[in-house]
Amino acid sequence: MKLINSLMKKKVLFIPENITRLYLDIKGYLPQKRFYQFRKAWVLNNLIKGPKKRRDFQRKYGYVLPGVINISPTEKCNLRCLGCYSSSYNRREDMAIDKMEKIILEAKNLGIFFIGILGGEPLLRKDIFPLFERNKEVAFRISTNGTLVDSDILNSLKRAGNVVLFFSLEGFEQETDFWRGKGVFQEIQKNMLLLKQNRILFGFSALLHARNRDIIISEDFLDLMENLGNKFGIYFPYGPVGENQYYELVMDKEELKRSYEKLESFEPNYSILILNKEGFYKPKKALNYILNQGCQAGLSVHITPEGHVEPCNGIQFYTENIFEKSLDGILKSPFYREIFSAVQRNERRCLAIHEPLQALEIVEKHKAKSSNKNSFSNLFRYAQIISQKPLCGGLNSRINKELTKDEQI
Repeated sequence: MKLINSLMKKKVLFIPENITRLYLDIKGYLPQKRFYQFRKAWVLNNLIKGPKKRRDFQRKYGYVLPGVINISPTEKCNLRCLGCYSSSYNRREDMAIDKMEKIILEAKNLGIFFIGILGGEPLLRKDIFPLFERNKEVAFRISTNGTLVDSDILNSLKRAGNVVLFFSLEGFEQETDFWRGKGVFQEIQKNMLLLKQNRILFGFSALLHARNRDIIISEDFLDLMENLGNKFGIYFPYGPVGENQYYELVMDKEELKRSYEKLESFEPNYSILILNKEGFYKPKKALNYILNQGCQAGLSVHITPEGHVEPCNGIQFYTENIFEKSLDGILKSPFYREIFSAVQRNERRCLAIHEPLQALEIVEKHKAKSSNKNSFSNLFRYAQIISQKPLCGGLNSRINKELTKDEQI
C-alpha cells in the first residue's frame, strides 16, 4: 500500500479516494507477471518517477516538458473513416524502427515515460511490438480501429504488460459503422472480448460530437464498455481536420460542459477510468473515476512518420523535425512554447476547435510549415466560419499561395 499512499499524496488521479479500488481491480485482473510490468511502466515510471524528473528539469531550465510523446509509425490505414484527422497526410512513408527507438530513448532521458502510438492504423506495423518489449519501463498506448487484432498481436500483447490498446468508436453499431464502415463495430466487440478473455488491458476512445453525444454519454454505452472488459475510456471532442470537415458536428463550450456534467451524474458503479479531453470542465463529485486532462497541445507533441513535430494531431504544423534536432531542443522552441501558453490562457481548451484564429496567428508568426497539403486551408476556412468575418493580412496572403501551389509533403 506504500505505492498507493504515494499516489494519493501526489493527487495523480483526479479522485484520490478511488485510486486504491482501481489499482486493486487491475491487479486482480492481470496475471502477476503482466501486472508487475504494468505497475513499473504506468504507475512507478509514468506517474511517479517521470513527473519528478520533469519537475527537476523545469526548475533547472525554466520550461515545462510534456508528459506524453505521440508517434505515428505509419499513416497507412485499412479503413477510410469519415472526418479522419490523418486522411490528408502522406501515406507513402513509414517511420523506421531505429528512429522510433531513438525518440523513445530521448524521451526516457527527459523523464517522459508515456508514448502514444497513433496512425493511420498502427497495427499494420507488427514490427513495432519487439520495440515495446525492449522498453518495458515505458507505458505505451496504442490507438487502433480494432479490426486487425490477430493471434500474432494477441501473443505480443501477452508478453508486453506495458502496452494498453484503445479501440476507437463512435457509439453502438449504427453510429460506429456509419463513421467507419459496415461490420467494424462487430469486429471491435469481438476483439475486445478476445482481449478480456486473455486478461489484457484495453480501453475505448470515443469521438464525441453533436449527433452522438446522447448515445456515448449514456449508461447504456458505459454498461456495454464495462461488460466488454474496458478499464479505461477517453472522450475526444470532434474537430474539423482531415480531408472532410463536418462543421455541424462541432460542439461548443456549453454543449461539452453539459455532456460532461451528464457523465458525472451517473451512479458510481463503473470501474472505468474516464478521461475528458477538454480543460474548462471541472468535475464536482467523487463518484466516478474522472480525470480531466484538457487540451494536450504543448503538454504532448505528435511526431509524423517523416519526423515532423506537431503540437498535436489537430494543429498539423511544425517548425522542427526530430530527425534533425534533439527532442529537448525541439520542445523549447518558440512555436511549441507559444502554443502551450495559448492553451493555458484558454482554460486548456482545444485551440484547433475553439480558437482556430489564435492557432493560425501563431502558425503564421513562427512561419510554421504545413504537415500535409490541407493543413493551412482547412484551419483557415474553419477560422473564417468561427470568427464570422473574412480574414486578411498575412493569413490571407498565405492561403492564396497555398491554394495555388502543390505542396511537396
